Amino acid sequence: MRSGESGKVFYEQAGALVAMTTIFIMSASVPGLTAIIPADEGHESALTVVDTLVSVGGFRLNFRIIEGGSPTILLEAGGGMDLTEWDGIAPELARRTGATVICYDRAGFGKSDLPEIPCDIKVEAGWLWEALERLGYKDDIILAGHSYGGWMIRIEASENPDAVIGIVFIDPFSAEFVDMFGVEYLDEHPMCGKLPFDTSQPDKLTKNQLALSRMVKGGLAPKMKIMKKTVVPKGIPVFIIKSFLQTLPEIKEQEAWDRALDQMAASIEGSVVLVAEESNHMIPFSEPELIIETIMKAVHLSGSGK
Repeated sequence: MRSGESGKVFYEQAGALVAMTTIFIMSASVPGLTAIIPADEGHESALTVVDTLVSVGGFRLNFRIIEGGSPTILLEAGGGMDLTEWDGIAPELARRTGATVICYDRAGFGKSDLPEIPCDIKVEAGWLWEALERLGYKDDIILAGHSYGGWMIRIEASENPDAVIGIVFIDPFSAEFVDMFGVEYLDEHPMCGKLPFDTSQPDKLTKNQLALSRMVKGGLAPKMKIMKKTVVPKGIPVFIIKSFLQTLPEIKEQEAWDRALDQMAASIEGSVVLVAEESNHMIPFSEPELIIETIMKAVHLSGSGK
């Protein structure tokens, strides 16, 4: 495991491993707008992109859909991030596969509304699935999730095994990692449950800070109870991409993260582990091509797509 000093500094400043980053890229999209991404050099056809808000659970989730055929590729952003995490991946993925590619903002982030009720990751996974069904996408789904998004897609696959035909975990936060240190340790960790801002005066927080506070409130214990009950569907392609460069402050933590993903892979029959040799945790930005190629492999092995 090589040490990546720049990655270490980045995350010490960003705070929250579950949140992973408090840097937000504002999307230029307008909800309800249909846009066209023109063909570029090497690609003959333009892409139709729809940005829309879908009402679920008394609030609205923001979706960006690049229209295509089967399968549907659903991209789950890392904790604290929004759908713009996939700006460098989603269009190229749509062009190369011909598939429908969907990104969205989880509750409170990006252009999605901030619910007043406490965060429950199983409930939020259900909100996503309800929205997908309303949008007409409920079958032949390949899930790809980064970091905290890896937890989310594991729940989604467990709850909807007949609809999911492939999974790509991208340096996912894992129950195995939590088991190695315990919830008390990670709830107080400056890159996990301990947020890098004062939460005692909610009226002074930004929407994104409120969303982060809501996400980590209550700690990891209730989330772990849910994660321990998840079951990854059998007989589908499953890939786990793990980072190589150091992100966590202490070597022992980074080595534990690496071992945890190996344990996770061993528990999922037929899963394949890939290493992002040039990346710290932020693989979607440092090695987007690896993610694109891996999702394409999942599409091919699932028997769907071009």
